[in-house]
Amino acid sequence: MIDLLAEGLESALLACSLIVLVPGAAAAVAARQESSSALVGFGGGLVALSWLRFSDRGGDLATGVVALLLAAAVVLLVVPLVRRLNIVTGLGGVLTGAAAGVLWEPCVGSEFGDLLVSLPDRGASGLGLFAVYLLGVVSPLLVLGALLHLIPNSTLILVRPLMLVIGGGTLAVLAVATAAGYSDDLVGRLVEWSVT
Repeated sequence: MIDLLAEGLESALLACSLIVLVPGAAAAVAARQESSSALVGFGGGLVALSWLRFSDRGGDLATGVVALLLAAAVVLLVVPLVRRLNIVTGLGGVLTGAAAGVLWEPCVGSEFGDLLVSLPDRGASGLGLFAVYLLGVVSPLLVLGALLHLIPNSTLILVRPLMLVIGGGTLAVLAVATAAGYSDDLVGRLVEWSVT
């Protein structure tokens, strides 16, 4: 289990993990003071959809559906009227994580590669081990979440509009790029950069 976590931490430093880290960071930033619920939701959506994909239990969604998930996340995280509902930020995180889980192609190390081969035959233990690996991959998001909570409220009030534009804008660009069919090329390039 420690080896899987270590491989996840190592993978977090590679370009192929950006397809997970960028949407997660964007959701956390767009959520502003509710970044914790956005990150928890993101982690749940990411683990669920990527585990379903890699364990051959489903989870392969058309790129149009992935673009719709990202667009819905933008609405949930950005539109003030919708954001007044308490559950919305977590749901926006879940949708963003699910989209990232569908798009993500991991940089496979030996431990994770062995897990991927046996994942279809494993039950809950496979899901647990998969989650341990992903914990390492998303560790920069945990650091970001902690840093966002360290920002004093007076400063947060001043930078909230900027955070909204950066986070929501990044998710919107990802939604449009995915809808336009650029996500496969982008993921392919990130994986290529990681192996060279």
